[in-house]
Amino acid sequence: MMENVRALAFETLEAIFQDKAYSNLKLNEVLKANELSRADKNLLTELVYGTIKRKITLEYYLKPFVQTRIKGWMRHLLWMSIYQYQYLDKVPDHAIINEAVEIAKVRGGLHNSKVVNGILRNMMRSNLQNPADIKDDKQRISIMYSMPKWIVKHWVTHYGVDTTERIAQSMLERPGQTVRVNLTRKTVAQAIQQLQDEGYTVVQDSDIEYCLHASGKPVAESRAFKDGIVSIQDKSSMFVAQILAPAEGDDILDACSAPGGKACQTAELLDGTGHVDATDIHEHKIDLIEHNVRKLRLKNVTAFQHDATKPYEKMYDKILVDAPCSGLGVLCHKPEIKYMQTPETINNLVELQLEIMNNIKDSVKPGGVIVYSTCTIEQMENENVIYTFLKQNKDFEFEPFLHPRTKEEVKTLQILPQDFDSDGFFITKIRRKENK
Repeated sequence: MMENVRALAFETLEAIFQDKAYSNLKLNEVLKANELSRADKNLLTELVYGTIKRKITLEYYLKPFVQTRIKGWMRHLLWMSIYQYQYLDKVPDHAIINEAVEIAKVRGGLHNSKVVNGILRNMMRSNLQNPADIKDDKQRISIMYSMPKWIVKHWVTHYGVDTTERIAQSMLERPGQTVRVNLTRKTVAQAIQQLQDEGYTVVQDSDIEYCLHASGKPVAESRAFKDGIVSIQDKSSMFVAQILAPAEGDDILDACSAPGGKACQTAELLDGTGHVDATDIHEHKIDLIEHNVRKLRLKNVTAFQHDATKPYEKMYDKILVDAPCSGLGVLCHKPEIKYMQTPETINNLVELQLEIMNNIKDSVKPGGVIVYSTCTIEQMENENVIYTFLKQNKDFEFEPFLHPRTKEEVKTLQILPQDFDSDGFFITKIRRKENK
């Protein structure tokens, strides 16, 4: 089955690189369509994510061995082969070459298979250049950790060289599985027991009591997940509803809600009281929110299509704006994002984020709060947006909250991936001043 897995991995990479498919969605589609053993599923996932995550590094290794122009598909195949050679210990060199040659023969004929064979054999006979030897820090970080140079420059400006290197390194690591216990259905202890009974190793989180770290096999396959006892959610994402702090009877809006994880978490924290309106601009995503609401058996959530830049009809006690963003904090899960974003796309997102905030502000009651969050660590989309908003809207002010670990009062929380071994996230809370 091994050769079939490599061919599948190559086809999946082609869909992601050529057709701009999302890696997580495409990989799930391929896994569902093919009956693979656990080992083959793991290898397929490793090849796809590993090749995407390390694309810039792989091209750095490949470049000295390519003398003429090669087709895009061949480059992708060579990246996947070099990934196995450099990063997977258990794959013999001859197997890497043989499989690559077979895939090339099917895709491009005998001549192209000979080109692939020659490049790989030449590379394996040579000493590969070491990116750690690059003298310029920004260039070295970019090549070593496969991070576009413009992003590295931004981060070095905001965070310094050492922190930027730690961020870039953490983005290459395989994320663990965290789940949120649905407290309206089970206690934390009961959820832990159910997952353990299903064969998972479970550790309770030290910062969020209903956050569990589960390992052993994919949680999505568990009965606990399918029955709505637990939901798959990153720990950083869970902090958002924690900081929103739903209180009994609150009327809450989650303005950019799909797929609805934070809306459902908010409803769970309301424990059957109050109400959550969950909206999204995309009609097809409302079905996804409603599916999750039904699965979790939540009665206090209404999902409907709405553009968050357009006025809402009612007033809310609390509003969550988990704004559309560059996603540069979640590269562990969606590594292709780093190659798709540009400084221009960031600027466009900042305009959209401010447009949403300037619309939403009219829908929160005096004395009510807005939590603004993103899954990026790009300062332009985070601190810059909220300070610009406050400068333009004098009837709003920061509402300080406790840092989840240090317990000191903060106005903004920028979570870097290495802080909690979780996604990069930004969270802040502002209050609409009472009418005088």
